[in-house]
Amino acid sequence: MKGILFKGRKLILPFFALGIVLFLILNLSFGSVHIPFHEVLLSLIGKKIESVNETIILNIRLPRVLVGFLAGASLSVVGCAFQGFLKNPLADPYILGISSGGAFGAVLAIALQQFVGWKWFSNMETMSFLFALLSTMITYFIANNKGKLPITQLILSGVIVNLIFSSATTFVIVFYWRNIANSTFWLMGSLSGVFWDDAIRLMISSAVGISILMFFSENLNAMSLGEEEAMYLGVNVERFKLLNFVLGSFLTSVIVSTIGIVGFVGLVVPHIARLLFGANHKISIPTSALIGGVFLVTCDSIARSLFQPTEMPIGIITSFIGAPVFIFILKWRLRS
Repeated sequence: MKGILFKGRKLILPFFALGIVLFLILNLSFGSVHIPFHEVLLSLIGKKIESVNETIILNIRLPRVLVGFLAGASLSVVGCAFQGFLKNPLADPYILGISSGGAFGAVLAIALQQFVGWKWFSNMETMSFLFALLSTMITYFIANNKGKLPITQLILSGVIVNLIFSSATTFVIVFYWRNIANSTFWLMGSLSGVFWDDAIRLMISSAVGISILMFFSENLNAMSLGEEEAMYLGVNVERFKLLNFVLGSFLTSVIVSTIGIVGFVGLVVPHIARLLFGANHKISIPTSALIGGVFLVTCDSIARSLFQPTEMPIGIITSFIGAPVFIFILKWRLRS
């Protein structure tokens, strides 16, 4: 499938990327305190501005925008890869239950910190990754029917796993509420309270995960044709599936342990990227990353601006946008 912008992509992509950079810089101006755009630019190039504004830009808004962009990019790339190798347009970290598994692992680690002396069991990132991977495997094995993944079975399996881990997360939050400060953060996601260490951690994990998936983009193209065709083209199918599950769980767990559960990003964005730039994963992976980053930063801007000074959970905004798209794709696939 060739996208709408396929023919001019060599010319369009650089301008597209430049437009995104300008959008992210412009986003630093907006918030409860408006900062003029020229002051934002001066601050970013190291020039002195009013100290209060400089602190807001460099220590509050910039890490928040970076975390939002990187989280959106990673979730979108995971969704793009999963939709490719599972040959299922509804595959997404949220729908498959990976996000809720990762959230449960993170919350459990916080609850265990005061009871278990072993650091391994109380490390939030490790526990989040292990439970994200576990939830992925459970969904896959429930849905797997003699090597095939029927669309309805995959969705039902994801719903079941989502319910199990969401209920378990709520259970832990209810019993250990003194340790777990904000339940909405884990259940609906938020970018409030992120700092530079979160941004750096996401930079490293996103760079590693997205680079590996980009390296194997030809394998994803082969898997999109079907498992037998991929085997004929030299792809070790089972090993490649495992690699994708591990990478997807890793990226999702890092995001969930940083900003909580944010749904539907990995579902909606890859479809937009393929519509605009085509189905070739060499192009759809980086464009999904760029569009996904912008999408989540935009949703965050809406979440913090809509009812100032109250800030809405970002997952509410992404769900409002993503749920109708999910219904549309599901009905379209069932008809075809």
